[in-house]
Amino acid sequence: MGDLLRRHFVLPGQVLATSHSETEGGFLRGHGTYIEIVPDENDDDDDDDGNFRGGGMAGTSKKKTSGWGGGEANVVMKGDDGHDDEKDGDGEGGPHENAPPQGPQRLIASVAGTVERVNKLISVIPLSPSIYVGQVGDLVVGRIVGVGGSRWKVSLTCSAPSASGSNGSMKEGQLPLSGVNLPGGVQRIRTSEDVLAMRNLFKEGDLLTCEVQQVQKDGTLILHTRSLRYGKLDNGVLVTVPPSLVGRRKNHFVTLKGLGANNSGDGNAMEVDGEEGEGDVGVHLGLNGGIWIQRSVPAEWEESIRADQDDRAPLAETLQKLRHRHATTKVSRSMRETIARVRNSTECLRLVHCQITPENIELVAKASLDEGVRVADMLLPEWVVKLTEGTRR
Repeated sequence: MGDLLRRHFVLPGQVLATSHSETEGGFLRGHGTYIEIVPDENDDDDDDDGNFRGGGMAGTSKKKTSGWGGGEANVVMKGDDGHDDEKDGDGEGGPHENAPPQGPQRLIASVAGTVERVNKLISVIPLSPSIYVGQVGDLVVGRIVGVGGSRWKVSLTCSAPSASGSNGSMKEGQLPLSGVNLPGGVQRIRTSEDVLAMRNLFKEGDLLTCEVQQVQKDGTLILHTRSLRYGKLDNGVLVTVPPSLVGRRKNHFVTLKGLGANNSGDGNAMEVDGEEGEGDVGVHLGLNGGIWIQRSVPAEWEESIRADQDDRAPLAETLQKLRHRHATTKVSRSMRETIARVRNSTECLRLVHCQITPENIELVAKASLDEGVRVADMLLPEWVVKLTEGTRR
């Protein structure tokens, strides 16, 4: 197992780990894997039809396993002909009994990807850029696609809902009413009146930032916006990129400074969100591939709001007024151009499949300023290659 984990990349049907006794707890099953019972030594490697029955690639082997139950069952991999009562090879086709599997076990990859190990927990992260595997604490940018049942349905692909109201196979999460802040930051039990007023908080089509609170057994993500930094997004632009291009970092709320048309000099242009400055752009990096770009809220706005409030006013009330002012204040022409430049810089990184970080976005945006490239020309093929040259060094 050690050699395999050092190689990182695995294919479906590849053995990741083996426990050599019934009582040995050598590994725990993570997503992208399934458990198989190791055949007895007396079993022949070939069955009556000449098919190989050991481990192997998906679509070429027909294995014998007990799944999560104690009874033996045939597992038909993709490409085999079987009956309706045969279970899939992921070990989740439904247990015959509640007893744990008996005999030596082995853990097998069910998808192509990279191996991730946390102590005894072994998972396989899929390589497909269209798949987002949520984890507790992830910051995501989503779009409301449904309201009802004391919860909002959130599309984590950030796509607009279709005419039928469905996003097909696109990943969705659930935002319960108990996971949002009430107006004014009031802390109380939600009532039926709050359920009726849910669309006053979020309605279909709204974009919002939220955090993954829980991952259920079936993969459903439970979200929340109880942090004062999360909530509805206004007066900005959304860029959707493959989730694999957005890495986890300490702070997913950043401000890019000095990217206006008159600020093409060198220097550190990235600061923590909330710093004072004119022409600064705020970027929210969602781990689901949704990147929100807007103007950075000036510190003077917060100071003026606090000056008109009582000193004992709650912080939630101040931030809600600040968010409302941001949503209702028109964005200047120069700021719209700066936001569009940051947006096209992100698109350039996506086109060359480069990791999207604040440093790389800043590098591409400054290169476009130094070269005197118009925002509308940044996505031309020749400029995409040239502007992203610094990210490949």
